[in-house]
Amino acid sequence: MGAVVDAKPAAGTTQPSDPPGLTAPSPAGDLYTTPSEALKEVREEYQYWTAKLTDTSLQLSIAVIAANWAAFSSVNQILASFWSKLSIGLVVVAVGFSLVGAKWMGELHRKRIDYAAANPSRWQAEFKDSAVKSDPWPFTRRIVWLGGAMRWAKTWLPLTAGLSFLIALVHH
Repeated sequence: MGAVVDAKPAAGTTQPSDPPGLTAPSPAGDLYTTPSEALKEVREEYQYWTAKLTDTSLQLSIAVIAANWAAFSSVNQILASFWSKLSIGLVVVAVGFSLVGAKWMGELHRKRIDYAAANPSRWQAEFKDSAVKSDPWPFTRRIVWLGGAMRWAKTWLPLTAGLSFLIALVHH
C-alpha cells in the first residue's frame, strides 16, 4: 500500500487554495467570510448526515428484527408470515449490502491512495485540472456512484423492511 501524497505544492510552484469563484470574501456580517469556508461547512454537514444515515439505518434494522421477534415470538410464526419473512430478508440484504459496500468503498479509496503515491506530479496536475472543470476528483465516478447506491440502500431497504413488518403485524 502506498503512502498518502502530501497536498502541499512543491517548492517553487503555486497551488490554488480554492476553486475559481470560491475566493471572494462575503460582505461584513455574513455567516461565512469566504465561499470556500461555506463549502467546507456544507462538506462537514454532508459527512455528519451521511454518518447519521448509517447509524439510523442499522438501528432501524435491529428494531425490525426485534419487533418481529416480539410480535411473533417464534421462528415458525415468523416463517409462516410472508410479510414478516420479507421484513427480515430486507434487513439482512441491507446489512449485507452495507458490509460489502463498505469493503468495496475501502478498496476503491485504497486504490486512489496508491494511484496518487505512484505519480505525485500526475496527482498535482489532476488537482489543478479539477479546479477548472466539473470532476469528481480526488474521487472517481465509481466512488461517487457507489456512495449514492449505498445511501439509497441504507435509506430504502430498512424503511421497506419496517413497512413490511407493519403489514405483517396487521395481518397477524
